[in-house]
Amino acid sequence: MLWSEFNPYVLPYVLGAPDPLIAHHVRLAAIDFCRRTSCYQASLDPVTSDGTVALEIESNTGLQIIKIKAVAVNGRDHPLVDSVGGLKLARANSPMDFCFTQDNQILQIYPAPAVGVAVVIDAILAPTLTATSLINAVANAYMQDMALGAIASLQRVPNQPFTDLNSSALMQAQYQARVSATAAKVARGLMGGKMRAHTTFL
Repeated sequence: MLWSEFNPYVLPYVLGAPDPLIAHHVRLAAIDFCRRTSCYQASLDPVTSDGTVALEIESNTGLQIIKIKAVAVNGRDHPLVDSVGGLKLARANSPMDFCFTQDNQILQIYPAPAVGVAVVIDAILAPTLTATSLINAVANAYMQDMALGAIASLQRVPNQPFTDLNSSALMQAQYQARVSATAAKVARGLMGGKMRAHTTFL
């Protein structure tokens, strides 16, 4: 869904705001909402291992990885550890199966998968600052919540016809409440079912 499709929910509260500015603030609100609620969870396209330990992940669809939730190597769940523990295990040449990432851009898998083995990652995602749209499933579920965040930040833009700090404070409070409620539901497994995301592995 294009950012401009959020306009009916945003524009009435910021009359006179130019479309590019609205799109920018909607994008920022979507990024913030996805980061803080974990509402966008997806299985990335599988990659075929080239036999090395490190897999470099580069999204070409306007998505960023917020957190890796699970990894499957050759159809079997591969233990995911935190970066500190992973580095310790790697330095100790541990014989255990494990994987970790330090930056959500490079996934290190031990032992190195054999050539031709499929690796699948489940991750929490968010749009990037250059994204032009948001996946329909997420937008349809949370468009009104994200619009509250966009309205609040737009109304804080100084010296504009639509600047309204009092209204902004109210909108921000509503937005924060929706973030908290959605994050709690996702944490309980009531929302945020896994989807598919197309991501490139180099």
